[in-house]
Amino acid sequence: MPAAFEIAQLELADAEVLQLLEICPDVRPVRFDDGEYLFREGEKTTEIYLILCGAFVVEQNNGRMEQQVIASHCNEAGQSCFVGEMACLGSGRRTASVRSSGATFALELKPRHLDVIIERLPTFTRILCRQFTARLKEANDVLKKITDANALRVTQIDAAPGELVITQGEPADKLYQLVFGDLQWERDGRPMEGAPLCDFIEPAAYFCGQPYGVTVRARSPACLVAIDKASKEAVVRNYPRLMLKLCGELRR
Repeated sequence: MPAAFEIAQLELADAEVLQLLEICPDVRPVRFDDGEYLFREGEKTTEIYLILCGAFVVEQNNGRMEQQVIASHCNEAGQSCFVGEMACLGSGRRTASVRSSGATFALELKPRHLDVIIERLPTFTRILCRQFTARLKEANDVLKKITDANALRVTQIDAAPGELVITQGEPADKLYQLVFGDLQWERDGRPMEGAPLCDFIEPAAYFCGQPYGVTVRARSPACLVAIDKASKEAVVRNYPRLMLKLCGELRR
């Protein structure tokens, strides 16, 4: 638990700190010792901390066994910043942990105190707005990464009868899926008896970085989609049955 401290200890030059304490006497000056957590990832708390002086690290688990440091900050007196301000936008759980590095001096705020800051304290309002903008950009970047990771980069191919789709021996840098039509499969220049039943062409070569083991031509007008090699992770997520079938074949 953080300990209380006398604000006069810091000899702050920022008049808005004293003004905030005068307007909101229930705001608590608190000190966190080295290694002490301001809050932990997953907690459902709404405290916001105005860091007056000190240093802290931001950690996330992201499914790992241990917390990973994703950011660190050092604040000297007179360079205040907010921590946990996104809590005022909802009642969701903390998305990261914040841990003190050395002694950290802060004001413990509630979401209602931000209303006072916005109405009456312009310097802190500017700091708060800049941080909101930065957090929203970070959230947008995370969503973009998730979207990109799940997106399939595909091109559509319309093949006429006899047209070559893939050539045996070439790098399997695309995963082809037949939408409609008939295909002619060849190996070493000879037609193959009994074409594979799977709609996907050479998925094992695509995932294992091997060359295509067959040549494929359109036997009739055909439509295919070609999935780029950069979308391998998205294929795994979007086609679990294909992956289960492929894993079973690779074990044999």
